Amino acid sequence: MRTFVLILVILLAAIPVSANAHQNIQIQGPPAADNTNSTAISAIVQRAFDIIAGVSGLIIAILWIPIAIGYFSKDLDRKADAKERTKDALIGTVIFVMAVSGVLYAVIHYIVAG
Repeated sequence: MRTFVLILVILLAAIPVSANAHQNIQIQGPPAADNTNSTAISAIVQRAFDIIAGVSGLIIAILWIPIAIGYFSKDLDRKADAKERTKDALIGTVIFVMAVSGVLYAVIHYIVAG
């Protein structure tokens, strides 16, 4: 299960996200006929980004739940296992945050393109 979650986080980290994805769309005045389709597409993309961000946050939460439960256990072996898994989860979370913020995409682009 741990391997599956790690692979999933790495795959999600490879998805590039533009830095302007969080900006709100503001329309001033009546939209022109040419702008209507562009505005609708931008709204659809923004909504899709919001859904993907919500699902991604859920995946990260699911990653951390078993670790948190391990810390509350009375069994010392489970606590030790939770401490070891914390490192893996933290690395996965950092990779994920880098992917969402676009830092990972920029680093990979710099390595490939120079």
